[in-house]
Amino acid sequence: MQGRKVLLIDDEPDVLDTLQSILSDDGYEVATAHGGQEALELAETFPAEIVLSDYMMPGMCGVELLHKIKQLLPHIVPILITGRGDMKISIESINQGEIFRFLLKPWNNEELRMTLQTAFKYHDVILENERLTKTVQKQSSLIDEIEKKYPGISEIKTEEDGTILLEDEDFSDALKTLHVQEEDFGKVK
Repeated sequence: MQGRKVLLIDDEPDVLDTLQSILSDDGYEVATAHGGQEALELAETFPAEIVLSDYMMPGMCGVELLHKIKQLLPHIVPILITGRGDMKISIESINQGEIFRFLLKPWNNEELRMTLQTAFKYHDVILENERLTKTVQKQSSLIDEIEKKYPGISEIKTEEDGTILLEDEDFSDALKTLHVQEEDFGKVK
């Protein structure tokens, strides 16, 4: 997990120091903020992949803060940590703030590490999904352009049993094209 970026937010300096020490020792690049406004400013310059925020802070609760940070950095994976084991807070956090996980203070270091590893994998899936979606959109646009230029080219003709039909004319043109490409390829060697 070397070089992965985590933004830590808590109004208690001792909690921030402890979390920063644990995560830095594990090889993460860590930035810290003592409250909501400082975190929002830091989020603009520190490209965090995961944001771990306390729930109860003066001025802005963690759910609201994580929601605002997610608007700035849509790919972040938000994790909420709190000293209160209130199920209502937990459900509200997950539903409204798009929170990935909810951890209780005092946390278990191994649970924290596992949560972060899972969150980074989830972050990677989000990015890969976005990349694949863009690829499919580009391919779809390309097919649309080809179809406009050569109407009917993307139609597949089949028999009742599902066998794909190729018209002799289309097939011979395809073979000629392949043959020419094969000859050109042989010349390149």
